[in-house]
Amino acid sequence: MMRYLMLTLLLCVGTLPLADPAHAIWKPKQEIESLDELLDLVQQGRVEQSKENKEREQRFLAQKSKQEQLLQEAIAERKKLERRSELLETTYAENKEQLDELTRRLEKRMGSLKELFTHLQASTSETANLLQHSITSVEYPSRHLEMEDLSDLLGSNRSLPSINNIEQLWFQMQREMVESGKIKHLNLEVITTQGEPVKADVVRVGAFNLLSGNRYLQYIPETGKVIDLNRQPARYMLGYVEDYTQATEGFNAVAIDPTRGTLLNMLLDAPDFVDRVEQGGFIGYVIIILGAIGVILALERIMFLIITTRKVSDQMRLQEVKRDNPLGRIMLTYEQHKKLPLESLELKLGEAILRERGPLEKHLTMIKIISVIAPLLGLLGTVTGMINTFQTITLFGTGDPKLMAGGISQALVTTVLGLSVAIPVVFFHTLASTRSKAVISVLEEQSTGLVAEKAEQENS
Repeated sequence: MMRYLMLTLLLCVGTLPLADPAHAIWKPKQEIESLDELLDLVQQGRVEQSKENKEREQRFLAQKSKQEQLLQEAIAERKKLERRSELLETTYAENKEQLDELTRRLEKRMGSLKELFTHLQASTSETANLLQHSITSVEYPSRHLEMEDLSDLLGSNRSLPSINNIEQLWFQMQREMVESGKIKHLNLEVITTQGEPVKADVVRVGAFNLLSGNRYLQYIPETGKVIDLNRQPARYMLGYVEDYTQATEGFNAVAIDPTRGTLLNMLLDAPDFVDRVEQGGFIGYVIIILGAIGVILALERIMFLIITTRKVSDQMRLQEVKRDNPLGRIMLTYEQHKKLPLESLELKLGEAILRERGPLEKHLTMIKIISVIAPLLGLLGTVTGMINTFQTITLFGTGDPKLMAGGISQALVTTVLGLSVAIPVVFFHTLASTRSKAVISVLEEQSTGLVAEKAEQENS
């Protein structure tokens, strides 16, 4: 019972704000302490709601006549606007017919001049774009704005260009052609790579390049500023630039960009040796480290074997036995054990040769392993790079050929590094191995000769 009364009270209270939005949510003025009080509050809420509904009905009936008046006024206003709309549509149609007639008369009177102005507008637009991106704008700024205004005038069809306008186009084109054949020394503000503006002596080579000292500069059309390039071309090209900017007379060679910056930007975007190595990633660095280790070990072996070969050759010419070479140590072993039987002496000499073989063939196996591992690591890096490239293509598609070509190029870097390491290491290993075998062959030959000499002595 208590739950039912609470639900009834909530429904009554909840409908009070719906009766009139201007009234606030009704709340009991005091706490409910018994069911009787709750019942009284519900009854009170019903009475107040009924009262408000009656007031609303009375207000609506009182304003009924006024609502009829407002409706009639709205209908009259709508009819007035409809008549005005019909009048405007009629006027628009008449004006359109008149405009079409005037346009036909204008085209008829212009005749071939229309095609002339069309070509003139196209030439003006091209000239404006050319002047905006030309490095001659460092001397003659804002030229392209005049051409853009003339192009807008030709495209508007509001008025015809004057003779002065056409002569201005001719003048700007002629001046650009003349300036493209001049070499000028200027003092301009240059933005350095640190972002600081400095005054510098600049040489403008026609309409192709800006030079300063031993560096190429770049003109930014959007800002009209001259900036220093973050990267410069090869050193030999910069040497030509320095000689050219410092020359005071005579003829001097310098590399220019006939495309007015396109080739230079492509040249600067091309990766150099350091960039290529970085493209190889972790595997590329491992290959380079292995290559450095292999070359160092191979050179050390080659130098050691060259010195050893000379000492062995000297020992063969000397009667005195020295211990600083393998042959001398073999001969000392023979002297120490020459009283032994022939078979025992041969075993002693063989043992001595085996002791000398270790230092002579030291690191050769490691060098050979490096020469084999390097190209395999390069192949591993290439396969890994190709997998990453195809994953990128799967995500972004093949809309950009540069993306796929660049990824494949980076993937092949490790193969190039692996082959670049393997080829010289294999060569050095072959050279060191050949010298080592030559020394060992001499030792075996000399030891065999000593044994043969001992056998002849015993037989005699």
